[in-house]
Amino acid sequence: MNKYVRCLWIVDTLNNYGKCTLKELNDRWINSTLNDEGEEILPRTFFRDKEFIGDTFKLDIEYDKRARKYELVDANEIKGTPLVKYLLGNFHLSHLSSITMKHKDKVMVHDMNTGVELLSIVMDAIDRRRTLCFKYKSYYRKDKEYTYEVIPCFIRLFEHRWYLICEYMDRTQTRVLALERMSDMEVGKKEMIPSPQINPKDFYKDCYGIIHDDKQPVCVRIKVFDQQVDYVRSLPMHASQKEIETGEGYAVFEYRIRPSFDFVQHLLWNKKVEVLTPLSLREEMKKELEEMLGRYQ
Repeated sequence: MNKYVRCLWIVDTLNNYGKCTLKELNDRWINSTLNDEGEEILPRTFFRDKEFIGDTFKLDIEYDKRARKYELVDANEIKGTPLVKYLLGNFHLSHLSSITMKHKDKVMVHDMNTGVELLSIVMDAIDRRRTLCFKYKSYYRKDKEYTYEVIPCFIRLFEHRWYLICEYMDRTQTRVLALERMSDMEVGKKEMIPSPQINPKDFYKDCYGIIHDDKQPVCVRIKVFDQQVDYVRSLPMHASQKEIETGEGYAVFEYRIRPSFDFVQHLLWNKKVEVLTPLSLREEMKKELEEMLGRYQ
């Protein structure tokens, strides 16, 4: 068993279930799909794992003498530590395949995200600082096939589709291209690195979705009704979300965001939402809803 994976499993188990004796940990570990050989975590192994977790993840596991159990100290720190959250997220994803196969009659999943089969080639080009070559068909020009050689910058997943954010070779333009529409992809021979400002944090600042346009970020306020209030609270639409007013059966949320096509489409999806400001976005929503209603006349 990979020590790194086992240690992540220990952190995840203590985080999810709270204090455990070594026996309780082993009872769960023996039945884990990660433990192919059915090995027990011996006391000396556990103590070495504790040290590794402290050194690597900066998380302490201590023994509660009164309860006679081990606990993850300051477990809430995980929520505020992006790196640990990221590692645990990847751990859950890698664990998903074994869980799904073991319980395939009790697990229902979405179809695989489109374009995922090309991810390894894209990441290989990024890691080697090489260009990326491929053919591309747009949904807007289905009769034409384009040939590209670009500088790959980073990738983004949005609504079950993978997208490549890339630069033209002369750096005059940045493109967002869907992997599902690419074919004959290969790593180029030219060594080029992206412009430093084209990174996930800066490129998509104040954005929602995959569209990056020239619209300036504005203050958007929406009124959410009934049970959708809890849904929006628990799953914020954007990192800037703030709840500024709460009433009987409603709440008002505020965002600093670029009101792109993707954002408008997301608002239209939810009938329990009313745009309050800005007026221009409210009018755009009204126009879209009138066109939708007209199709049912």
